[in-house]
Amino acid sequence: MSNIKILDGGFATQLSTHVGEKIDGDPLWTARFLATNPDAVYATHLDFLRAGADIIETNTYQASVSGLMEHLSISEEESKNLLREAVNLAKKAVNDYTKEISGNDEINNKNPLIAASCGPYGASLHDGSEYNGAYGKIVSHETMKQWHKSRIDVLVDAGIDLLALETIPCYQEAEALVELLQEYPNVKAWFSFSCERNSKNLADGTNFQEIATCCYKTALPGQIIAVGVNCLAPKDVTPLLKNINEGGGNEFIPLIAYPNSGEIYTPTEGWKWYAICDTVESFIQEWLELGVQYIGGCCRMYAENIKSIRKEVNTFKKKKR
Repeated sequence: MSNIKILDGGFATQLSTHVGEKIDGDPLWTARFLATNPDAVYATHLDFLRAGADIIETNTYQASVSGLMEHLSISEEESKNLLREAVNLAKKAVNDYTKEISGNDEINNKNPLIAASCGPYGASLHDGSEYNGAYGKIVSHETMKQWHKSRIDVLVDAGIDLLALETIPCYQEAEALVELLQEYPNVKAWFSFSCERNSKNLADGTNFQEIATCCYKTALPGQIIAVGVNCLAPKDVTPLLKNINEGGGNEFIPLIAYPNSGEIYTPTEGWKWYAICDTVESFIQEWLELGVQYIGGCCRMYAENIKSIRKEVNTFKKKKR
């Protein structure tokens, strides 16, 4: 149980506490603040570290080389420099936090890692495509691969610890990423998928467990540290992850889960509760029993929520001793 890692939460959600501005709807989403308010980006990372996160993600989910060039009217090199700055801001937060906790033996996350947040190709279309994956049938394998490569090259070179390949909605993009990952044999990654509500399928309608298991087994041995889901309601996690580690032979597949709060987003109304939902914290023991080793939050999950998750995981570990 000592290998359970706590992730951070919704970057835009926590960032909003520092900038007090509308973030949703911008084609660059939170990445714009790399250029306009880097101090707030740094402060957001620090919030999650102080909440107990073992791994924080760079503010690059919706940042691509081409997207930054287009929406900030900057050059290719300036765009790459912003991606490097995203890594540097995360590094600064980790370094400052490490100094802050020096000598405190009660801290759980003494050696935080930095994961490069790599959202799907669909996020660059800023039309909600990451929630249906329809572009997988239209955009070529090579186009998706090269789009990811231009960003990953910079992030890896800047010194991240691992890649967070997340909110993947279609099997075509998953295949392209597994293939691309082989060009970075020394870089670890997790694969996290965007799935249909109340379903066992990816957003594009293909079977989640088949695709996730295939990615894990097709990649270089040990390169994928976990497969799982993000950006979905907490109640939808267990049906997707259950049975992955049952009846699948001797190979244990580490799992990852970082859902939303349970609120539902619509472009017209934003985030709203449409029903009473159980919180992420209430599912943690269940997920850990399934083999989830990486657990955190996505949209509408604040640093305070991560603090609660940390507390629940610590309680679970004590029970299992």
